[in-house]
Amino acid sequence: MKNLKKLLGCVALVTFSMSLSAQEQVQGFVHQQSKATDYVWPTDQQVLDKLAKWQDQKFGVLFHWGLYSVPGIVESWSICSEDVDWISRKGNLPYDEYKKWYWGLKDSLNPVNFNPEQWAEVMQDAGIKYMIFTTKHHDGFCTFDSKYTDFSIANGPFKNNPRKDVAFHG
Repeated sequence: MKNLKKLLGCVALVTFSMSLSAQEQVQGFVHQQSKATDYVWPTDQQVLDKLAKWQDQKFGVLFHWGLYSVPGIVESWSICSEDVDWISRKGNLPYDEYKKWYWGLKDSLNPVNFNPEQWAEVMQDAGIKYMIFTTKHHDGFCTFDSKYTDFSIANGPFKNNPRKDVAFHG
């Protein structure tokens, strides 16, 4: 029994080590992880005060809402050229065809039932202290009208809706 516990402990340790190594390889493929020694601690009192306030908030919500919401896929990572397990793509489309399909989602995003007041009410009832809304993810699609690009919710099927500047109606 004692040897069985040692064996199971060793197997668990090896499995854990292999898992960490695999995670490092996948993560390293995308970006290098920062080292704690590289962090520069803020000294500005206003920054410190804001950090203290944020740390006290404890409960918030982060909204990722954009083109990827149409098919219900994970943010816009699928348009990255990397071919790793955690980036899933629709069907077996070749990468260039997939990107063309993804960019075409701009013609499908039409959130006519968008109701930020309802979202706010639900968050308030839940006791949420803050919310962060992603107005432009790394795919470049804007949830606001922009004079710099037409790649925006304000230039698709939602363009005539009075709430076409989604980011400003929350």
